[in-house]
Amino acid sequence: MKKILLIVSVILITVLVGCNNEPKVVILESGLQYLDDSLGTGREVKANDLVSIHFKGWMVPEGDSIDVFSDWSSIQSLQMRSLGDSKVRNQPVKYILNSQSFIKGTDEGIVGMKVGGVRTIIIPSKLAYGEKGIGFIPPNTDLKIVVELLEAKDRVVAKMWDIDPELFKTTESGLKYAIITPGDGPQAESGKFVTVHYSGFLEDSTMFDSSVERDEPISFPVGQGQVIPGWDEGLMLLKKGAKARFIIPPQLGYGERELEKIPANSTLIFDVELVDVQ
Repeated sequence: MKKILLIVSVILITVLVGCNNEPKVVILESGLQYLDDSLGTGREVKANDLVSIHFKGWMVPEGDSIDVFSDWSSIQSLQMRSLGDSKVRNQPVKYILNSQSFIKGTDEGIVGMKVGGVRTIIIPSKLAYGEKGIGFIPPNTDLKIVVELLEAKDRVVAKMWDIDPELFKTTESGLKYAIITPGDGPQAESGKFVTVHYSGFLEDSTMFDSSVERDEPISFPVGQGQVIPGWDEGLMLLKKGAKARFIIPPQLGYGERELEKIPANSTLIFDVELVDVQ
């Protein structure tokens, strides 16, 4: 009899331990929820880190009884609610947490993940796009984002370079530029493919964008209108390896357009490095 009771006790303890090891839904004070589909073993993410992720996302149907933490990838009725799948496109997203560069509300759910982990994050509408919505996301829509954490590292903080004012020249169009390091490679000419690292600032020194902080230079054919006119003109003054500052008046920048971090009629300051010319 004692043997039977002992066996039953062992089984019960095993079941309880197994249950305790099951992943649990975490509900944060903000109302955001997440469930770790798999735990990573790498570096743990902290606020303001530079992260690289794959993601799948959906708009959560209102009043639907579907399990928000189940796999939605093969549910055809939800495909019209998709926000995208970076793995299908083979385009990981690389950005700085808390920079408002990714889907609003996601960052809080990524903090604490470990590299290699996969987490399902449910973002209540008040933390996402709220009563206004955005684009094709209607007002008051909850979001579901599945994140696979590929990489995490400390953010590099980009600062404006110190430049001798006497280096500046002005072109006929109104572009002001200073070449700090001349470079010794091929010239950037119209139609050539260039790779550029940059940090962009407003006149009050507020930074609005930086490929340096993302550790991700951009590439494009120069002189083909794929960037603002001030960039096309300025880059074609440089050789591979050059570092320069462009001070771009509104007519060579975004003009009267108002972007998220750039007011209308802004003069823009860019510190650029011409990494490659092909």
